[in-house]
Amino acid sequence: MSKPVAIYQQLMESIEKKIVSSELKIGDKIDSERVMSEKYGINRMTVRNALKHLEEKGILESIRGSGTYVKAMPQIQGTVDLGNQEEILSLSAQIRQRGMKSSRILLSMQKIQPVDEIKEAFQNIEWVYEIIRMSLINDSPYALQKTYIPCPMFNDAERFDFVNGSLYDYMQDRNHRPKTMVSYLQIETLPKEYLQIMEANEKDLYFLFDYLGYDAQNELVEYTISYHHPKFTTFKYKAQIQLD
Repeated sequence: MSKPVAIYQQLMESIEKKIVSSELKIGDKIDSERVMSEKYGINRMTVRNALKHLEEKGILESIRGSGTYVKAMPQIQGTVDLGNQEEILSLSAQIRQRGMKSSRILLSMQKIQPVDEIKEAFQNIEWVYEIIRMSLINDSPYALQKTYIPCPMFNDAERFDFVNGSLYDYMQDRNHRPKTMVSYLQIETLPKEYLQIMEANEKDLYFLFDYLGYDAQNELVEYTISYHHPKFTTFKYKAQIQLD
């Protein structure tokens, strides 16, 4: 039989979940002790206890005469568990889901003619957008992603903010969000041109995932080549073994 969770701990978990889901963002002012006491029907001492523990964890910061503010993301789990989601989520959403701070840097975006494996994937597509982004976890380089999407389906992609906005939200608005994902895993070193920005050495090994995303009409709408730092990554897979 599991031990009941104290009320102040339940309130702590509720606040942490709101931060992880971005309902509360870093720098936001949270409700006062009085407001939370009335909202949740608990006494102010319980609220104060919860806030005190969150301050000790470095998640909240109390400023005298001003209020209490969100200072940092809670550390619920220290890795991103790839390949274990029933719903296809963006990488930033997966990072936030694990209780870590997520941010992105757009390295480049351009309209190109596909070559090699990109051309093979997008057959009969003359132009694709190439979007290269770096994802950070708690301000440390985590993943380098080179994403290709077909221009005929996403002809206004150049006007979208791929730093602050979600690629999948954009694709959803164009009725081409991936519904099915096929991925391939390898262990590789980073391309030399990205070593410095990823703060990596030539011999460092990364998880390399190739993602093929298909929409509801089973059309290929995304090809992503994604390098993930093993420090922050776990993954699960299913294997079929045929015995002779």
